[in-house]
Amino acid sequence: MNLEVFESRFWAITSQPNDTDCSNVEGVCPLQCDSFDLDCYVIDNHGFVLVSKQQNDAGRFLGEIDGSVMTTLIRMGMFKRVSLFDYQAMCKMNLHSVSSARPLLSSFYSLASALKWFLSNFVLFLLEFNICSFWHPEHFTEAKPSFSVSSSHKKKGDILQPCDTEYPSFIYEPSVKETNSIIKCGRCQKMFVVQQIPDSNLLMLVVQADCDCSRQYPPITMDPKEVKYNASVKCDRMRSQKIRRRPESCHAYHPQENANDCGGASGLSLSVSLFLTCLSFLALVSR
Repeated sequence: MNLEVFESRFWAITSQPNDTDCSNVEGVCPLQCDSFDLDCYVIDNHGFVLVSKQQNDAGRFLGEIDGSVMTTLIRMGMFKRVSLFDYQAMCKMNLHSVSSARPLLSSFYSLASALKWFLSNFVLFLLEFNICSFWHPEHFTEAKPSFSVSSSHKKKGDILQPCDTEYPSFIYEPSVKETNSIIKCGRCQKMFVVQQIPDSNLLMLVVQADCDCSRQYPPITMDPKEVKYNASVKCDRMRSQKIRRRPESCHAYHPQENANDCGGASGLSLSVSLFLTCLSFLALVSR
């Protein structure tokens, strides 16, 4: 089942018909997820959105879309935050010097850069200049420079260096099957209901959409952060990184393998009948 079929079935199931019996239901009834004041999501056990009214939300983390709901779910124990580490990450190198003294050769470097820029532009001017236009003005064409001023201010690529990074991850607590809460956001309140979808690792979340809580609850991002080690911890980290060991024994034998079949390709012989057939065919074609 692809995502489009899954979405269509989800919207069909979550739309209550107008003749629904609402006599024993408190609150608004019937409810439909396509209503403007409701946001319905299907999220997995790590908080990533699978189905949403906004197609751009698919694949995004719920905390980035609605930080208030994700923060409340973490406080209620429905999601647990864990830290993951990447020991093979690449981080930008900080080229900012901590010294307040100016480089002694800064003026010479500036003069050399200006001279280099002038010479390069002068050479380009000579290459693009049409000398024949002095003798044949009727064939004169205006030369268009192929360079721009912004090329001289081109930003250099960031220098990367190996580092360790830490980034958060969130895991659903399966003991909590269903929960709901009201989030106070200044002048309004946001209500939400979340329930586990049976026989799956998915959750259905219905959120009140007419209350904005972005000022009180910033989004929760999963951006990695560089781990800074002091001298002692850095040495311990280097000692703990053991070299990968080779297997203790050599697995060169298998009971279901026939060793006599090994190297049988070198014993292939030429088929005499096939060889004679090919020669006869070539003789007929050559005639």
